[in-house]
Amino acid sequence: MELTIPEFQYRFMPRLGHVLYPGNFHPVGVQRDAQAMIDAVVASKGRPEPGAGGRWLVVGGSGGFGSGARVALGAGLGAHTLSASLDAQPQPASNNKIRKIGSPGFHRTLALDRGLAALGLSAGSVRADAFAPADRARVYEAIEKVLGGPLDGVVWALAAPRAVDVRTGKAVASALRPCGRPVRVKTFTGRDPRTGEPPRIAGVEIPPGTPEEAVATIFVMGGRIVETWVRELLNRGLLAQGATVLTISYRGNELNEGIYRTGLIGLAKADLEFTTKALDAVLAGAVGGRALAVEGPAVVTEASGGIPGVPLYMALAMDVLGDRYEDPLASMRRMFDEKLAGETPEVDDEGLVRMDDRELDPAVLGEMKRRFEALSEGDVFDEALYDRFMAAYARTRGFGVEGVDYTAPFDTDAVCTPAGG
Repeated sequence: MELTIPEFQYRFMPRLGHVLYPGNFHPVGVQRDAQAMIDAVVASKGRPEPGAGGRWLVVGGSGGFGSGARVALGAGLGAHTLSASLDAQPQPASNNKIRKIGSPGFHRTLALDRGLAALGLSAGSVRADAFAPADRARVYEAIEKVLGGPLDGVVWALAAPRAVDVRTGKAVASALRPCGRPVRVKTFTGRDPRTGEPPRIAGVEIPPGTPEEAVATIFVMGGRIVETWVRELLNRGLLAQGATVLTISYRGNELNEGIYRTGLIGLAKADLEFTTKALDAVLAGAVGGRALAVEGPAVVTEASGGIPGVPLYMALAMDVLGDRYEDPLASMRRMFDEKLAGETPEVDDEGLVRMDDRELDPAVLGEMKRRFEALSEGDVFDEALYDRFMAAYARTRGFGVEGVDYTAPFDTDAVCTPAGG
């Protein structure tokens, strides 16, 4: 079937805090963007020596930091990589044109597998629910089959919104809520395409989460599941001597801490950091390895539009940081090339790898705070900043990618088929 998807469709959801709800994506654009990531690294560093970077597993390898880490490892360092992620697959028989072609994550992974393999690297992926024992077993089998040996490293870049607790068989969901008290978040509304009404600053009050939601958020986004993976990998002999485990999260700062560091997500991420430090001791004793918690910077990803306040924060941060702003790939490249390049990793007083160091620069935070305080509810928001964020967000869905003709039809079967498939 031939299909044309000429433009990005989305809605702002006022009742949910003016968050963005994407209505479609472009598979050709997503694949082209993923290949462009590989091409950019090769153009700057040359073709990698296959195997020079070891063997790595990336859990959550289809998302922002996950795909960035995979490209930085593969195209940048010559690592063989395996991705494990749970993405909606194409449903060829569906009458819904989006379900028919799957999801951005599926196509991003498809392109990365193909592009990294073209560099002579072992590159594969497994569709797997990180919380399902049977799926984890399939990943462990693929490590041997695709990578051919034990892992030199694991990147944990998973940000699952929900999971099934195998002990009860019931679904558990994380909650984007404050902890203990309500928080008023500043954001912007969408531009009205019918009237031309510009985006405006709006305030959204978010009630605190319940204790049950706190426990659920820690279960889904905390460290317990990481510990499960690491112990199973160790028990199967799938971590090589000196193996590194990296867990990636985001702390935030005083401008967004109500949802992040002091919110329910913050409880989960604190648990992840605590668990990572404990696993550092476990790995040191078992294989002479290490585990490091990485604090990533604020970036535009597929999830960015769905978190209250993030679009406004990102629009301002991208402008204030200017050339210092890093997308997920740039951040992961700097992490591997600079922070982790030597014998001793570059960490802060808490033992954390701070990829958010540019964002937390006092001059940057000071200017961000000044701009936030200058915005009042009802004000018209700067349309150039709005358009820049929206363009970056649309690109995560495959729109606005150079070299893609969005008026041209594509074959839905061909675009969903792996090379040689």
